[in-house]
Amino acid sequence: MPAATARTADPALAAVRTHQAAARRAEIATLVAVLDWATEHTTDADPAAMTFGERALTLGGPGCPAIEEFAAYDLAAALGSSTESGLKYLARALELHHRLPRLWAAVLAGRLPVWKAAKIADATMRLPLDGATHVDARLAQAVSTITYAQLDRLVDEAIARHAPDQATAGRDQRHVRVDLDHATIDGHVRLDALLTVPDALDLEHALQTSAQALADAGCDQFLDVRRSIALGDLARGDQPLDLAGRTLVVHLHQDSPDVGRCETTRTPVTVETIETWCATAAKVVIKPVIDLEQHVHVEAYEAPDRLREHVELRDLTCVFPHCRRPATRCDLDHVVPYSAGGTTSSDNLAPLCRRHHRAKTHSHWTYRMTDPGTYHWTAPSGLTYRRDHHGTTPLDPPPAEPAEP
Repeated sequence: MPAATARTADPALAAVRTHQAAARRAEIATLVAVLDWATEHTTDADPAAMTFGERALTLGGPGCPAIEEFAAYDLAAALGSSTESGLKYLARALELHHRLPRLWAAVLAGRLPVWKAAKIADATMRLPLDGATHVDARLAQAVSTITYAQLDRLVDEAIARHAPDQATAGRDQRHVRVDLDHATIDGHVRLDALLTVPDALDLEHALQTSAQALADAGCDQFLDVRRSIALGDLARGDQPLDLAGRTLVVHLHQDSPDVGRCETTRTPVTVETIETWCATAAKVVIKPVIDLEQHVHVEAYEAPDRLREHVELRDLTCVFPHCRRPATRCDLDHVVPYSAGGTTSSDNLAPLCRRHHRAKTHSHWTYRMTDPGTYHWTAPSGLTYRRDHHGTTPLDPPPAEPAEP
């Protein structure tokens, strides 16, 4: 019988395992650092107080401390995420630390992955404190095996036991979401909806009837395509062209005759798609691409439509670090305040959403325009960022990595 040969571990897979373990430790260290930061930025201000300035943020479930609003924006930027995503991350961290201590201990011990802990925290935020304590105790011994279905049942049980008034309230999850932020180059977007059964049956009947009518009229598209066309016809109510709903604005440039840009979704579209849109009951406006390098200036404080359009097309979104709110839904801010001599011009106007406009106005967030469409931001913490058409880039050098022992 041949002697058994010693087998050595694959070095590449060993390296994968080592890096995965380091990544998990880094996730935990980040959570700990965020909670250390939160301890320094809690506030006793009344979250219900109405103010134009900074507001106290209530994140996590009942019992979690209130956080200084504009400091939380600083944290989100440091995390490399949008303000909305950063606040969600902070809420989960506070929920784990303050309301789920057993699960937080499991995270620190490496028994509960951070991503799974975040899912649990999302589910328990709507529970009262005693309900969260109930879930925490029940899950503490089964953190590695709990499924999402079991978690949902456990949360429902906690609601029925500790907050029965919520058991029959706030459970309506109906929704309709039209994802205009991710349109394809062919001009298609996804739609997701949750309806009541009667509404769904009526919609299904209408789509079946309209899709068949299109086929009878000579449309040779696949059934799913005809159903999609029928849904658009339902949205317009079969109205004539001049009574159509929202206007689609498409920009075309003479140097790019095959591709335009849809202003509504801020995405490129083919000329064939534009021709199809023009043949339907949608109202389509074709505009030439304007020269965004041109300097536009007026003497008044208020920006006229042509100046607003210039700035919106140049920047596309709110120019705060990591914010993606469309510029068309933002305020126009004077980078150098008008009262301090700032001009109402394309060189001194930038789109800021209302949330970040307040932060710039009422806190120590500051910025300047280094070039048209390029901004240098300084956070209250002193961290700095460049925001341009490539997104947000941290300008501060990262701390030096500790030397390996």
